[in-house]
Amino acid sequence: MSVFKSYLELIKFRLTSTVVATSSFGFLIALKFVKGDLWLSDFNWLLFTGVLIGGMFIVFAANGMNQIIEKENDSKMGRTSNRPIVEGRIQIRDARIFCWVTGFLGIFTLIAVGASFLSVLLGGISLVVYVFVYTPMKQVSPMAVMIGAIPGALPPWIGYTAIVPRVDELGLILFLVQFFWQFPHFWAIAWILHDDYQKAGYWLLPTRAGRDKKSAYQVLIYTVILILVSMMPLMYGIADIKAILVILPLGLFFLFKAYRLFSTLEVSDAKKLLYASFLYTPVVFLCYILF
Repeated sequence: MSVFKSYLELIKFRLTSTVVATSSFGFLIALKFVKGDLWLSDFNWLLFTGVLIGGMFIVFAANGMNQIIEKENDSKMGRTSNRPIVEGRIQIRDARIFCWVTGFLGIFTLIAVGASFLSVLLGGISLVVYVFVYTPMKQVSPMAVMIGAIPGALPPWIGYTAIVPRVDELGLILFLVQFFWQFPHFWAIAWILHDDYQKAGYWLLPTRAGRDKKSAYQVLIYTVILILVSMMPLMYGIADIKAILVILPLGLFFLFKAYRLFSTLEVSDAKKLLYASFLYTPVVFLCYILF
């Protein structure tokens, strides 16, 4: 297996690309909100590209450091036992150097293209919280999911603050949409992989009982909160009634999948909820942009 492919596995490139894509949504929503038009002749391609590349490097570093720290636990789980550090295809020393370099490159890129101080700060916070708080907490408490949702929710806000260099209501709403989306999304994954996670001592479902009604009820509640939060940009004129006509049916479909999991507690329904989650945030953010 090539070294290049091993490093692609280290950085989880496909996952990285989906995470970074949300920063582009935040950037475009901010542009629409501030200037009222996305298709400007003076569109700042340097800043836009820099935000994407800088965010990508930061996520590279976070994913790599996560695998360094979790090497022993990864070796215990079927899903992760073939990761490059576990199999020795990448040495820990080399992986650590790679992660420090990409982490600094990510921050430097944001600074170099003129991203705001707040955007750079949020990028740094996402890296620190993911690596040094969320990762070690996974073996301690189900609260790790809530902590992990913070860096996971920052990319759209990083993109937004590259244009709007302040904390405001719309930026916080974008953060909250991504934040609350992660609970049904990640708990669906944890439901599917619960037995595998237990081999490494991870408690990632909402309750210690695992796949029970109380856990499924939490999934249901957070899905409802997500749908309500997703409607909030309408209050700030960032979207109109056409957005509601898309977001509300999509939200009800997502809620139905969460209810099915609550009703059956079956892994098959957790998989259906997971697939529905992949659709939700891209469509919601696109509605904010297009409508």
